[in-house]
Amino acid sequence: MAEEAREAEIEHPRGIKRYCHNQPYTFFHEGHFRERLQQGTWPNYLLFAFLASALRYSTDPWFEGKHSDALEEYAAASWRLIVGCGCAVEEGADTAVVQAISLLAVIDSAAGRRRAAWVKIGLAVRISQDLHLMMDPATSLPETEREERRRLFWSIYLLDRFVSCSKQRPPAILDSDCQVQLPCDELDFRQGIAQKTETLTNLGTGASSGHPAYRPGQFALLVLMACVLSRCARYMLDNRDFAEERAPFNPQSDYVTISSILLYYESFIDSGRAVEEIVRLGMLKQDGVVDQQMVGHMILARVLFHLCHCLLNHPFLLRQRVNATQERTPTTWLARSLEVGLEHAGRLTRVFRDAKDTGCTVATSFYGYCLLVAGTIHALYTHSQDPELQQESMGYLISDIAYLDDIARYWTNTKLIASGLRTFWGHSARFSSLLDPQPSPSTFSVLDLEILWTSVDYGIMSDPDKSLSQSVCASDASPLGWGMSPWKDDNDLVDHISDADDNPFLHSLAIVNTPLPHATGTRTPGQHRMSLSSIQPFLQLNSVFGTPNFGLDSPKVSQPAINIETDTALAFGPTRARSLS
Repeated sequence: MAEEAREAEIEHPRGIKRYCHNQPYTFFHEGHFRERLQQGTWPNYLLFAFLASALRYSTDPWFEGKHSDALEEYAAASWRLIVGCGCAVEEGADTAVVQAISLLAVIDSAAGRRRAAWVKIGLAVRISQDLHLMMDPATSLPETEREERRRLFWSIYLLDRFVSCSKQRPPAILDSDCQVQLPCDELDFRQGIAQKTETLTNLGTGASSGHPAYRPGQFALLVLMACVLSRCARYMLDNRDFAEERAPFNPQSDYVTISSILLYYESFIDSGRAVEEIVRLGMLKQDGVVDQQMVGHMILARVLFHLCHCLLNHPFLLRQRVNATQERTPTTWLARSLEVGLEHAGRLTRVFRDAKDTGCTVATSFYGYCLLVAGTIHALYTHSQDPELQQESMGYLISDIAYLDDIARYWTNTKLIASGLRTFWGHSARFSSLLDPQPSPSTFSVLDLEILWTSVDYGIMSDPDKSLSQSVCASDASPLGWGMSPWKDDNDLVDHISDADDNPFLHSLAIVNTPLPHATGTRTPGQHRMSLSSIQPFLQLNSVFGTPNFGLDSPKVSQPAINIETDTALAFGPTRARSLS
């Protein structure tokens, strides 16, 4: 079976090239990989790991109907070989074992196997450190191999930072230990051209001591954004005693420091520049087709930039910080911070729209967490007292879920995240007080807090045994069993929309012929309505969670209530400045 699979997929690794290589990890130099493949010098454990990674994208008829089984079989075979031969602990271990273990860690993480992924990442980190990958390679090596070693280390660094977006999951790699220079430009890497870059030590704090004219390439910029993301996650997600820390509005707080670093990096990201323009001017192949290996790092770096702002200014996480401080919180500061979080949640979603419209592949599993955090913010603002803001937030939320459903074709954890976001939306009316810029003590129950913490925890939301739906003890909690897509193109391989007869959640949608005259997000006893004036026909959401029960009598429907092809709710314009006070 392995030989047939190798002939079917390894000789034509289109899936790896389009969906995996530089999306965002760069475990190999393509030319070097093919050379060793032709020479037959790759160990079998790496070939099995490579096969397992490629299979999720394979369209080869040989694997039809058995992608999942084959993927698990090859991944298990790779791990058995690594453990059985002891190559991970031998003194003569080389980078191949690090590459294989890293590939397997990605598979475990995406499958929701948190502990297995955590162990493999830790093993990859320790072996890479034993091989001194965190130091610049010896000059005696060919430049292609030197840069491949650098990129392998930085790919492990990314993986380590991504899985650490969870409570009590500190990263295994210390920034201060990363002495290897940042990745060079992609074209230089392909051609084996040496390029001197800065180090994370110089640029990671935002106070560069390097050359002022240096501008990091897209992979280097992604590493810098992952560094900041890790600081955001540790600061906002660690459920520790905040009372001893400075208030977030204190000029010497971590909140202000991280915000300043993001402002510094924004000059590199050029976030106001359109994705289409960046791609058109420098990321197209000679035939005019998008170079997916070049755009992958650029798109994710921009998304992480907005994700950092979303975490720093998330209504729930920010409120946790504010409520823990002993200092009086300025209302104007809290209002502005909430506005910043809302703005970047919208901009994050628009990056996906623009990337998709430009023809970029956005299928990395970590995008699921990015969309989740933005989606929870949008879900909360569907209960704003501003009808126009409700409408805009609903449009963004629908898009977030649609993008998640699209990525979920490849990743199990993204499917869980999409389901969890739907569940969170169904409960989100209970948390509308988080939008109030007036500081107030928390009145949420233990269950409410569990829902809120879970909704921003990458590890828990990816774990099939600890999903958000299970945490609220309601397998039928999702208010909408939909799978809507804001685009229609040849890449839409799967229609996720279920028939109403098979999906009881669609029965909670009611079609209304006219706009609600005085609809707001304000809840009153026995009733809950949202203004969705740009989405025709209008929707009234009847909670199916039992508590609270808004008593809304909804006629059953037998078709989706929104026409995706003709609706204008998803045609987003620039986010407007609003006063949230």
